[in-house]
Amino acid sequence: MRRIPRVLLTAAAVFLLYVFCTGVFPFARQPELPEAEIPAADAYLGTEPCVDRVALVETPEEGLSARVYLLSQAEHTIDLSYYAIHMGDTTDVFLGAILDAADRGIRVRILVDGMFGGLTASNKAAAEAIGSHPNITLRLYNPPDLLRPWTFNCRLHDKYILIDGKLLLLGGRNIGDKYFAPEGFTGLCSLDRDVMVYNTGWESGTEHSVLSAVRDYMDGIWNGDDVQEPFSRPTGRGEAERERLLRCYRTAADGIDQLPPLDLEAATLPANRITFLHNDTGTGPKPPTVARSLFSLLASAEESVTLQSPYVIASENLLPVLSELAERQVACRILTNSQGTSPNLPAFTAYLNDRADLLGTGVELWEYQGCDAIHAKSYLVDGRVAAVGSFNLDPRSTYLNTELLVIDSEPFAQRLAAVQEDYFAESLALDGSGSYLPGGVSPQPVSTGKRVLTGLLSLPIRLFRYLV
Repeated sequence: MRRIPRVLLTAAAVFLLYVFCTGVFPFARQPELPEAEIPAADAYLGTEPCVDRVALVETPEEGLSARVYLLSQAEHTIDLSYYAIHMGDTTDVFLGAILDAADRGIRVRILVDGMFGGLTASNKAAAEAIGSHPNITLRLYNPPDLLRPWTFNCRLHDKYILIDGKLLLLGGRNIGDKYFAPEGFTGLCSLDRDVMVYNTGWESGTEHSVLSAVRDYMDGIWNGDDVQEPFSRPTGRGEAERERLLRCYRTAADGIDQLPPLDLEAATLPANRITFLHNDTGTGPKPPTVARSLFSLLASAEESVTLQSPYVIASENLLPVLSELAERQVACRILTNSQGTSPNLPAFTAYLNDRADLLGTGVELWEYQGCDAIHAKSYLVDGRVAAVGSFNLDPRSTYLNTELLVIDSEPFAQRLAAVQEDYFAESLALDGSGSYLPGGVSPQPVSTGKRVLTGLLSLPIRLFRYLV
């Protein structure tokens, strides 16, 4: 009998070694992108308005309203992809809106991450309600397999909705109450943003619109080898959940059918060019297409650069760009979470390890001190070109997942700059030693437990930073 625990311990040790050898260490070798494959910065610029117009969807309330309204206006197809769907009041409304569209005969494709997507075995009722509808096809990207540890990484980090080849809503928001802050919500809000793109030539198709590139991207994943279609047989539990979700939507959207169609021309701003960037969609380490393209754009700045990301982890490709901008006296600011506001301890610990290197480049480093947490990822160059999406300044976004829109639109860039200034007003800048400079707000308090955990994580994060 005494030999059984020893056998179990040996088996556990062997399995743990197997996990590290196949699911951790292979990702330490990060591929590079040949310089010839990095687009020049002017590839994102246009000389006259293009077929697409763009609008900023900033507040949590706007984020939910935009989704519900656009889903209600669909006439033919809805394609959507999300990294995380957290159950809650606003998620009930969102899923109910999808079911309502499907009941109207709209063909719906839903692609979610196989680990964090929410419509998985961890929430069978919602998965059955959605997946068994005859007009909805649900697929999971890279569901994790304990016997194949390499499937734990390379998550589907995308967050977008395509409506009829006419509208695109893309950004950093997942689905859940913490992203939409419904009435009565008391938790920590993730402050994020979306971009809505209106294809003015939608009646003629999407050939000249960025929506075509996004749809091709989704088609590539949808038809690839890394997706699975979950079991979708109708069940009594799924039928009951479907009725509940529809009731939630109809209660929240009471009167929406009486609203006049949104004047999309008036609600959007002109753009000269909108470009969609993404990494390879396989489940191994990826060449850093998005990161290197973004850094090339940043390096082209002549006047100013503003980088906003919830997680900022220095990379060997980013630091030289920041140093070169400082040397050319280009005004460069980075805005990220403070220790008091960050909900992601591993990512903040990695940032803390790198903070001296970031400050050493000569850029301004600001940390948010508000009551909630930054989750928006946006990059602004010379008050003209903006990049918005789900790309964080960290190794995980660089080598494992993500997508991004690059928008050449001075009116849109000015709108984004204005809302970013609101964030800076609730932030504090750091001096060269990492201490806060005097400002108009007080630092967010940090609990002793959070400080201790950050210190304990420092060494392990240094060893495995490529997975953060």
